[in-house]
Amino acid sequence: MTMTTTFPRTRALLGAGAAVLTLAAPALAQDDPRAALLVDADWVQSHMDDPDLVVLHVGRAFADGHIPGSALLDVNALTYSEGEMDDPDHVMLDLPPDLATARTAFEAAGVSDGSTVVIAYEGRGLPIATRALWTLQVLGKDDARLLDGGLTAWTAAGGAMVTDATPPTPGRITAAPRLDRRVDKAFVRDRGTAPGIALVDARRPAHYDGVEEEIDGRAGHIPGAGSLYVGDLTGEDGRFKSAAELRSLFEAAGFQDGDQVVTYCHIGLWGSAVLFAARTLGYDAMLYDGSMAEWAADRSLPLEAAGGGR
Repeated sequence: MTMTTTFPRTRALLGAGAAVLTLAAPALAQDDPRAALLVDADWVQSHMDDPDLVVLHVGRAFADGHIPGSALLDVNALTYSEGEMDDPDHVMLDLPPDLATARTAFEAAGVSDGSTVVIAYEGRGLPIATRALWTLQVLGKDDARLLDGGLTAWTAAGGAMVTDATPPTPGRITAAPRLDRRVDKAFVRDRGTAPGIALVDARRPAHYDGVEEEIDGRAGHIPGAGSLYVGDLTGEDGRFKSAAELRSLFEAAGFQDGDQVVTYCHIGLWGSAVLFAARTLGYDAMLYDGSMAEWAADRSLPLEAAGGGR
């Protein structure tokens, strides 16, 4: 079954999980990193015939409608969890211990080294999409792109949605992993307040300020972190705000020119969206994947709240 509409202005038609604590040069060298990472519906439509284009769908409603030719990405294969929140040694939504698990998921969806990858997401699934993009970056593929506004923007622009799926031709990813895109608890503890590091908390202000607890008896943010709530990245239409607006948000969170951005949140999803926004500005950005699920569970580590430390 095919639900077809047209575009008025276009032609027809992630032991490899260990952190590496070295700092690296920005992954993107383009003059306009935003254009290299964010594409709109018109761009996707105009490249539908490109043999290297791979559109990945993240979400649960693939069978109800997806972009023609797109493939469903198994996002469950991109993360790993173990243990309980109060266990200091627990792992929640971390990279798989063996990156081959994540690599295989992308390859099964048709991704190869030379693929032009665009990730489309359902509804409010932006953090899932950016988590997938970050995982691809860790796998060595820095050039994957996001459909700005996701499927909501696609259909609003008149994009076709189909329910029939064509099995993708498996791909092959041979790029060397970029484990420098991830930092661990020790890095944040030892370097989080160091000059040149902009530590950014993507959670809601109520969690950042310590009004709401992260876990029982633990509230606030990691010392030295600034606040940039993930919900402030996009406008009412779900698309990313302008580069100038995003830059102002990062500056308000404490970013200064030349800083390396390190993002975190509850479990590494919202932080990946703030990280992606930083990349669109050309900032070098890394994710503290353990985030507050790991940090708050370790009661030997400090937290700061609006009224003082906890």
